[in-house]
Amino acid sequence: MVAPTIRAVRSSQACSAYPARVQEHDRWRLLSPPVVGWVLYDFANTIFSFVVVTRYFNDWIVEERGQPDIYVGLMVAAVSLALVVTLPLIGALADRRGRHKPILIVFTLLCAAATGLLGIVESVLLALVVGALATYAFNTADSQYHPLLSAVAPERRRARVSGIGVAVGYLGSLTALALIGAIATDGHAQRAFVPGAILFGLFALPLFFLVREHREPGERPAAGPFAQLAATVRRARREPHGRLLLARFFYVDAIATVLQFMTVYARRTGDFDGRDIDLLLAVATVAAIAGAVGAGLLAERIGPRRVVLGTLALTVAALVVGAGTGSSALLWVLGPLIGVALGSLSAVDRVFLLRLVPEERRGEDFALYALVGKLSTGFGPLVLWGGTILVMTELAGLSKFDASRVAIFVLAAAALIGYAILTPLSDRPPAAAAQ
Repeated sequence: MVAPTIRAVRSSQACSAYPARVQEHDRWRLLSPPVVGWVLYDFANTIFSFVVVTRYFNDWIVEERGQPDIYVGLMVAAVSLALVVTLPLIGALADRRGRHKPILIVFTLLCAAATGLLGIVESVLLALVVGALATYAFNTADSQYHPLLSAVAPERRRARVSGIGVAVGYLGSLTALALIGAIATDGHAQRAFVPGAILFGLFALPLFFLVREHREPGERPAAGPFAQLAATVRRARREPHGRLLLARFFYVDAIATVLQFMTVYARRTGDFDGRDIDLLLAVATVAAIAGAVGAGLLAERIGPRRVVLGTLALTVAALVVGAGTGSSALLWVLGPLIGVALGSLSAVDRVFLLRLVPEERRGEDFALYALVGKLSTGFGPLVLWGGTILVMTELAGLSKFDASRVAIFVLAAAALIGYAILTPLSDRPPAAAAQ
């Protein structure tokens, strides 16, 4: 990035912990093998997210198997609980060993295997268990992926590389839509999981071989693992990145939940069949690509904070309009707007966090980053979506469609809370802010 504050502290701890070769801009190339490998992992990640989180798993369990929405919410909440206990500890282990890739590789392979298994299980209960395992492994691997951005790009170019990574990632959604959509037709969502697992594993492989880490192992913490976790959380409460993580809980809560239940909501309007839903998701994905690239370039000019705040304002407005009108036709506008928001936030908030935390603590702090995102994506489907619909249908007597509109209003409120929490935070690195 080109902000003067970053140039002023290039030698500070926040920017200099990584070897000088990453900061030698004349030698760095956008299309170098490490960058390509890192970007392709985003491509792989988004295939998994599309197949399991967005398109087929919920449709399979809720619509095809006739199970209540809250079953998926309970599954996600169980995964979140497991991640609460383990993810920061895994991050601390990565910092202590000075390497993120070994953990990423193990859990990526586990995620691919579990995703493929979803294609053959029959029991709904077993499907929820296997889906939970795939989701847990995915999030654990993902928590070790984001810190590797510092290994492939100098600080001033990370927003650009992050934006390109997210944009290429959403091409993964389009690829999955084109290749898998022809197989997993209406009534046959389970057919998506085996090819989804193959594509996910295939495009994750380049990172395994092309991205190299050159870090020295960190010091072994004096405290035990749970005491270390408590210390990590206490430190986040005191330092600027803690406010970003708290805000992220609320805004990821809103956007991830909308994404996860978009197909269900579209069906409940009565005007969308499987083909229409695929087209809506394709349009939203193209918008997300534009949002990611645009946000990455814009963050280089004005900083990640302003980009995130602008994105959240757009998100709140889109959700309020969508819930207020209940128009199915308006989904063709609101879907792309949510896509822009999702692409923008995915590209920029990890760059925001990289500005706020030093190199030697990124394993721990990005574990919290992933954990906060997962907690919110557990809380949102279970409480804000599933809970709201349960209360509105059983106690208030609303239809599922009208109850879904109320749930969207609740999600808009969550995004607005995130905006309010984030507003006072600076995106200047702590060392620069102190000068």
